[in-house]
Amino acid sequence: MTIAACYVSPEGIVLGADSTSTYGGQSGQHYYNHAQKLFELSNEPETGTLGVVTWGLGGLQVNSHRTLLSQLTDDLKKSPAKSVAEVADRWSSLFWAAYSDPKCPIAPMISQHKILAAKTAHDDKATPAPTMRTAAEEGQFNELSMGLLAGFCIGGYVPSDRSPAAFEVQFKPSLTAKPVPTQRPLGAGFWGAPNMIQRLIMGGDDSLKQSLMKSGKWKGTLAELNALISQHVLAHPIVPIRDAIDFVHACIYSTIKAFKFSNLSQICGGPIEVAGITTDRPFRWVRHKEWDAAIADGGL
Repeated sequence: MTIAACYVSPEGIVLGADSTSTYGGQSGQHYYNHAQKLFELSNEPETGTLGVVTWGLGGLQVNSHRTLLSQLTDDLKKSPAKSVAEVADRWSSLFWAAYSDPKCPIAPMISQHKILAAKTAHDDKATPAPTMRTAAEEGQFNELSMGLLAGFCIGGYVPSDRSPAAFEVQFKPSLTAKPVPTQRPLGAGFWGAPNMIQRLIMGGDDSLKQSLMKSGKWKGTLAELNALISQHVLAHPIVPIRDAIDFVHACIYSTIKAFKFSNLSQICGGPIEVAGITTDRPFRWVRHKEWDAAIADGGL
């Protein structure tokens, strides 16, 4: 799992992520704490004007995010983009071609998801029917829905237009065509495991809201519940870029610690990586793990 972040400011873009990756095994989940989730779109370090942060599916087994993003970099070098929106659209096309390839190792899982999606959701109180998912199938459907999601946020600027922008694009097994990137507004966005951020800053996470809606104690609508909770959001104005860096790092760090001291699996952790792209400078690492990070971990 992941805690990924993007902060859009008039001064530029801040991107950040943790380093934990999750692998399924015969005895359960296994975690590695030195994965790469934040990339610069450039063949030369700290020379590009765009960065990408990712969450969800860590790779396509035969194609890594690193490799595909390098192909995007090569494409942009041959034919420079005129906007960040164009870069995001090119990435959507490139990744979709690999994600939806029938020869891709995840293709059988996507096919199984579509079969299960064609059935209605499981209902314990309803009479079992061939058109309804069983309890086991419901679990598998939810697992595939989450496990096959691949999200990306591309941010920065293009040299021909120094306006900072960021676009979010998510690939899901339910899609039948490449997704359309959506532009991020000013301020922060979080993906992967935003539970702590939603609780601490936004007043409540999605699972809490769902529990309230299902409890029968709340008689209003979800929109009315969101409106009530929004009155208690710990909001802040758009801050200077260095404070935005502090905010992104603080939120990722707090999420890691929240999972560490909870009864949940530590799906977020490892070194925190943060990068900034300002309108007057290219991509710059604020925090970046060295190549010997996994070797040095716990060795000092």
